[in-house]
Amino acid sequence: MPGLLLALPLTGAALVPLAAALTRRSTGWLALAFHAGTAAAALALFLQVPASGPIRYALGGWPGPWGIETYFDGLSTLFALLVSGTSLVAAWIPPGAAEAGGEHPAPVREGLRRGALLLLLSGLVGMVATRDLFNLFVFMEVSSLAAATLIASGGGRAPVAAFRYLLAGTVAGSLYLFGVGFLYAVTGTLNLDDLAARLPGADAAPAVAVGVALLAVGLFLKAALFPLHGWLPDAYVRAPVPASAFIAAVMAKVSAYAVLRLFGVALGGTEIGAAALQAALWLGIFGAVVGSVFALAQREVSRMLAWSSVGAMGTILLGIALGTPAAITGALFHAAAHALAKGCLFFGAGGVRSGSFGGGRGTDADDYRRGWAGLGARAPFTAAALSLAAFSMIGLPPTAGFFSKYLLLDAALDAGGAAGTAAFTALLVSSLLSAIYFLRVVESVWFRSASAPTGERSASPAPGRRPLAAAALTLGAAVLALGVFAGPFRERALSDWNSRPAGEAAPLSPGAGPGPR
Repeated sequence: MPGLLLALPLTGAALVPLAAALTRRSTGWLALAFHAGTAAAALALFLQVPASGPIRYALGGWPGPWGIETYFDGLSTLFALLVSGTSLVAAWIPPGAAEAGGEHPAPVREGLRRGALLLLLSGLVGMVATRDLFNLFVFMEVSSLAAATLIASGGGRAPVAAFRYLLAGTVAGSLYLFGVGFLYAVTGTLNLDDLAARLPGADAAPAVAVGVALLAVGLFLKAALFPLHGWLPDAYVRAPVPASAFIAAVMAKVSAYAVLRLFGVALGGTEIGAAALQAALWLGIFGAVVGSVFALAQREVSRMLAWSSVGAMGTILLGIALGTPAAITGALFHAAAHALAKGCLFFGAGGVRSGSFGGGRGTDADDYRRGWAGLGARAPFTAAALSLAAFSMIGLPPTAGFFSKYLLLDAALDAGGAAGTAAFTALLVSSLLSAIYFLRVVESVWFRSASAPTGERSASPAPGRRPLAAAALTLGAAVLALGVFAGPFRERALSDWNSRPAGEAAPLSPGAGPGPR
């Protein structure tokens, strides 16, 4: 299963465009089969790990620290399942279904888009699975190039957004790679577990401090942590709908996962690692508030969702940086809850913008006072799913977002001190601002009559209505299910942290050892 999880999407990324070029026919079912196979492999690992324990898989039979090693525990299999499951939902939507007029692209162009989506999936799954610093960089670059390709295929100003994203990704990747070089020069290893064993005796070296700083800035830029978030809003808005929903749902979360693995495993017992996390804590506090303030200022729902992601990444990173088992559990829970809700909302926003649910098309239709008005009457089930996702973003019970924010608020109170108080305040303020800008959208959906947008009108709903509605309903139901089964989810998927006894040293605090196994 570990080999299939890595090989299937990468193989599909090569075969799907080739099949489209040779046959000049749609390759949608072939691409969907590779996505489904990847999700099935992730699910099998997710179910197997509790019985067998963590799984180490050495590629080519060369074990770590010399060979390339992958590692699957409850957390990594959770993220692999989250990424592959979301990609399966996105792959179900035809590439042209949510475009204006519902025009289907030519088979070769469709094959290229579907291949890029599979390549993005392979990069993100690789980032989740790898136990090697350099291969984390390789998979990071694979996902960045694939995401830039998908963003550029959106038309209009999408190539500009893709170029900005590519510049940001190049800077982040370069900084990260230089940091890897500094650490390798001091320790002579790239394996995370081996690095954790060697660093405590070498963490006073200046090269280690420089290397950790470069690694931190590179990963913070990838995770869109304030103030390194400038690439995110346009990248999320300009990409085609299936790609934008997938990118918005999981891409930055995987970078946050990499922060946790790197600073929790390799740097968890060092002073320089603690200093980097302290910086992440305060940047996350500011980011949670700033992202919510900018989201409040938006009238276009897609841009509002993009800016709310900046705030959400601040929330996730501040939870990781607080470093207690409860805070990390809350941050990981919030990453899962936010991924499902944000994917659902972006599918809905794409459908509204393209006229798939009736009304107008174009940017003006994305104004919550225009194209979103009366959506509850035009598409009641889709509107209900979008409302559930919005309630989860606010943190209302019984959705998943309520439990993740409760855990984070409780952890911030327990942390105490200036940092804990600031984190608690930031979480409250960002939640209140989220309530304002999401509830005004919900109010427009259910309690306002449709007003004609000034953009192009559509005589009838576009052909993408059914797949977009199905995608929104699937993720909306997942948001509710994750909330209803929050207790079992915590115990099952996040046991690396929430099973620690009260008072036990946090895995990210200095002197606590290498952190999670």
